[in-house]
Amino acid sequence: MTLMKGRIAAAVLVACAASSCGSMGPRGPRPDPAATPVKAGQWGGPHIAMTVAASKTDIEFDCGRAAIDGAIDADPDGAFAVTGTFMPERPGPASPDAPPSRPMRMKGSVKDDDMRVTIVLTDKDESIGDFTLTLGTVTRLMKCR
Repeated sequence: MTLMKGRIAAAVLVACAASSCGSMGPRGPRPDPAATPVKAGQWGGPHIAMTVAASKTDIEFDCGRAAIDGAIDADPDGAFAVTGTFMPERPGPASPDAPPSRPMRMKGSVKDDDMRVTIVLTDKDESIGDFTLTLGTVTRLMKCR
């Protein structure tokens, strides 16, 4: 009887492990099938201009720029979180001793044609700011002087 219980427990364990493997991709959990990409196009708001495309997102600020590789996928509630690279800018002409690029995280949410984001430089947990953007808005930035 004990041998039979052991075999049943082993079969249940194998079945549980096998069913959870179906949700795993080659590098961890598969993306949420309900995730949808943020609408492509020009998004803008005070002090920020963002061009969203399926393969890359470029962001320009008053005194910097950033790049995010790949699509920005939002969950069914519109929330998203992505990482990228921030390149600070200084006043005057570009020089070889420009500040180095820094890793960043952008978290936010999108609803219809409105987006809210928070951008943080992750190497020193330094906030770039909170921004509100609207699809189709062309922004006039005040570049560093």
